[in-house]
Amino acid sequence: MFYQCKHVYFYFIHYLDCIIFSLKININVKINVIIIMSTVSPIINGIKYVIYNKQDYIENVLLNGHQWNEEILTIIKLYILKKKLFHFLNVGSHIGTISLPVSLHINKVTAIEAYPDTYKHLCENIKLNNLPNVETFNLAVGNSEEDIYFMGMEKICPIEKIQRVKNNSGGMAIFTEDDIKNNIRSANLTDRKIKNKMSKLDNLQIDDFDIMLIDIEGYEYEFLLGAKEKIIKYKPIIIIEIWNNYKRIQENMKTTQEEIIIYIKSLNYKLVRQVGDDFIFEPL
Repeated sequence: MFYQCKHVYFYFIHYLDCIIFSLKININVKINVIIIMSTVSPIINGIKYVIYNKQDYIENVLLNGHQWNEEILTIIKLYILKKKLFHFLNVGSHIGTISLPVSLHINKVTAIEAYPDTYKHLCENIKLNNLPNVETFNLAVGNSEEDIYFMGMEKICPIEKIQRVKNNSGGMAIFTEDDIKNNIRSANLTDRKIKNKMSKLDNLQIDDFDIMLIDIEGYEYEFLLGAKEKIIKYKPIIIIEIWNNYKRIQENMKTTQEEIIIYIKSLNYKLVRQVGDDFIFEPL
């Protein structure tokens, strides 16, 4: 009887050892997954970035030690130095590739990013670089106060025949109910799984900005309408992406590139330079 009990005791201890060994393996696997999923870029213009998707177009550029949109960053820094600017507003800031390096050269940065996961990524990069002068907002800005939706990560774009944002998070677009109804800016790519709020810039507690960068995937006209009062009041330098007319026709948009330019000029601005699809306006 004692002999059998000894064996039972032995098998029980062996069973416990197996459980502990299994737990150790699971813990190690989990740790390895975390290491694979997240890394940090080299320092680029004084900033480093958390990298989650090495296949993402922008993140891959950063991982290889290169500045994203170098020319626009240089232009902004020159404006800050020349005109002694104080407050940079970045609408559509993505993960901070422009707003964070700019924060090293100006008193205050306000970064607006609508997509929740990208916003979290932005905040991680701010924390990583210890940048107390960067204020963030997680919402969309347009010409209405309503709910908005986003492109689905797995959706295939009928124009480009690819998953448009899976490895191009900077191309994420927002859609109102009206956009979805009329399929404007490929609104048929929404899956309605993620929702956020839209507000007018004129209704937000964001003031005294003297230079702004707008990159919001074709939503610039609606943004400008909802920001009119503050643009007139503060007269910031405006750097804004405006899609060309071929792209606008493909995306079933109601406005032309020329109409956007004319509208900005009507706010007492002059067009001083074009860099690709980015247009630079100065107040008169």
